[in-house]
Amino acid sequence: MTGVLWATVAGIGFGLFQSFHRRAGRGIDAYWSTFILLFVSAVILVIASVLTENLDLLRTAPLKAYVNFGLAGFIHFFVGWTFLSISQKLVGASRTGALIGATPLFAFIIGILVFGEFLSLPVILGIVLVVGGVYLVSNG
Repeated sequence: MTGVLWATVAGIGFGLFQSFHRRAGRGIDAYWSTFILLFVSAVILVIASVLTENLDLLRTAPLKAYVNFGLAGFIHFFVGWTFLSISQKLVGASRTGALIGATPLFAFIIGILVFGEFLSLPVILGIVLVVGGVYLVSNG
């Protein structure tokens, strides 16, 4: 499958998730909602890994790999998904989903500052269009 198709499937999946997550999280604390989400995801990940991957690599992985994986998981899942749940409760799934569309802007800035990565002019124009669309949706 091409990258464009995977991105389309991911976008549709994320949109469906936003709607269901908003409805399911109405009567639940954001931290409890994040815990349930992480627990279910971890169970699915373990089952999928056991069924499809060579787990012998885990024994030889360096400690740094585990630390980086853990930090990335904490930041993305615990912090990110908790803030997502809080945002959905305050402004709804549609607005939260639109605001997440600003992610390319933040990734662009962090990429330059932290990694020294620069993008081509057409990619920068694409980011400007996406962020412009986020602005229009958020303020419409």
